Amino acid sequence: MSEFIPQQLPEREGHFPNTGNTIVELHRLLAIFLSSRNFAMLCVEFPGEGFDPIYKTQEVEADEITRILLSLAVTARVVDDREGKVFELVGSDCGTLQKDMAMADCVPLEIREACNKIIHAQKVRFDIEEIGVQRYMNPIIYLYGTMQNKEWRATLDVIKFCKEYVTLVCHF
Repeated sequence: MSEFIPQQLPEREGHFPNTGNTIVELHRLLAIFLSSRNFAMLCVEFPGEGFDPIYKTQEVEADEITRILLSLAVTARVVDDREGKVFELVGSDCGTLQKDMAMADCVPLEIREACNKIIHAQKVRFDIEEIGVQRYMNPIIYLYGTMQNKEWRATLDVIKFCKEYVTLVCHF
């Protein structure tokens, strides 16, 4: 068996994800959050007290958000690594990062670090409100993990993240 070496430019040998497809994923991510309240308004049965088909459809929100965020984060990191960490030069924040939860200090969460936190999160929590009999998600996600024996907490503003993503990632 022999290794196939494609006839292409040397700088095109790494991963080149189709970033155009990420627009669809960003749309799905925003649509989940922006429709969550409207879905909740349609629920008529308290969770666990009867079958509510709308509630059943809302049960997939968290899993779908996780799938989309992980895919977007990995794609963004591949692009940023390939392009020499260009996001540091032109990116702006999409949330806040508390690097050490023992300290109150927070710093802006830029997109590369947001992707790192999405990938390495040990806990993911959503910002929830209630309407009628059902909860719905606001476009804020809380990510928790540890780095160098320090517990961190990132607050991701999903709308800002999506805007930053389109601005930075989708052009490569």
